[in-house]
Amino acid sequence: MMNFPIIMSITSGAAFLLGFLLLAHLRKVNFIANTCLGLFIITLGLEMIEIPLFYNNFNLRHPNLYEMIGLSRFLTAPLLYFSILYFTSVNKKFEYKMLWHFLPFVFFFIFRIPFFITGKNIEFSPQTARMFFFVLQMTLPVQALIYWLVSFVKLHRHLRNLRQISSSTEQNDLVWLKYFLLILLLIIVVWFNLIFFNLGYLIQFTPFTYLLSVFFLAYFSMQQNEIFDFTKSELNELSSIVSKKESPKRVAGKRLKELDEKLRILTGSEKVYLENDLSLPKLAQRLDASCNETSFVINELYQDNFYNYINRYRIEEAKSLLLSNKYYQLNILGIAYESGFNSKTTFNTTFKKFTGMSPTQFVKANGVLTKDTVN
Repeated sequence: MMNFPIIMSITSGAAFLLGFLLLAHLRKVNFIANTCLGLFIITLGLEMIEIPLFYNNFNLRHPNLYEMIGLSRFLTAPLLYFSILYFTSVNKKFEYKMLWHFLPFVFFFIFRIPFFITGKNIEFSPQTARMFFFVLQMTLPVQALIYWLVSFVKLHRHLRNLRQISSSTEQNDLVWLKYFLLILLLIIVVWFNLIFFNLGYLIQFTPFTYLLSVFFLAYFSMQQNEIFDFTKSELNELSSIVSKKESPKRVAGKRLKELDEKLRILTGSEKVYLENDLSLPKLAQRLDASCNETSFVINELYQDNFYNYINRYRIEEAKSLLLSNKYYQLNILGIAYESGFNSKTTFNTTFKKFTGMSPTQFVKANGVLTKDTVN
């Protein structure tokens, strides 16, 4: 326990540094999402610095400032949610109704105004004081848990939405944020222990958990890519497709037949699916159609999303390569790249999904000699 102030000081310093780096937008990607994430990390750092400040009697020397640091806790969970919201939304725009997420902070700030002015707390009857303390004690844990759950669900849906507009998801699937949310869940559990259970063997790991989580987020957030790297007009179209707020514009008759014929040519003789970075807007451009029309044709005629539609062709290409002399010239990663995939892991997972076996099992099942046998 004696190391708590020192470790928490280091952790809060690391959090402040990461927060300001995210606010500085060094990578120039995901501007609003990283702004919210940076503010979230800074409020997290403020929470962590409370312990070393308390040990140094900062609360007695600067009570108003210390109280404001405490109130910043009510900003942490909403800022996390906003960050996830903007990371996972194709074209999210600010709406004033979003400000209701900050009502708990506003409420407790107004309640503490008399303390800021007079330095004294509002006096209540013992029963009212107990009730208010219970509400104060429970608001933060309940808020943290609810926003974590909503953020996790939002992030989980992101991959499904991404498959409507992209043929490869490994660059933009935000797995690093998913892992960070899981680490945050561990932090919440450790924090709940401090509040409610006070189990000694968990308390000793609390500052190290905080410190590792900050370094983890720093490592991955500095390597992130632009999630939705499209033009404004494309983003507007993709937003309606992903959000499903508007019914897709139906394509019928001659236009439907025309687009289907073009699509068959692109996936047949031109093998457009071999382009590793193929997206719905790029395919739509090749079809001389809108994203909405292209999505409708794939959904309506082939009963599938864009991701599965393209990767089915890639798997068929891979199967042909595995059964040809190319198999002896390339390794599995080479076959994956030749088929249009960006990674061996995605290739193996997708191959097994569509064929029920791994690439190596497929080769053996079709009587092709393995490289080891040939050598």
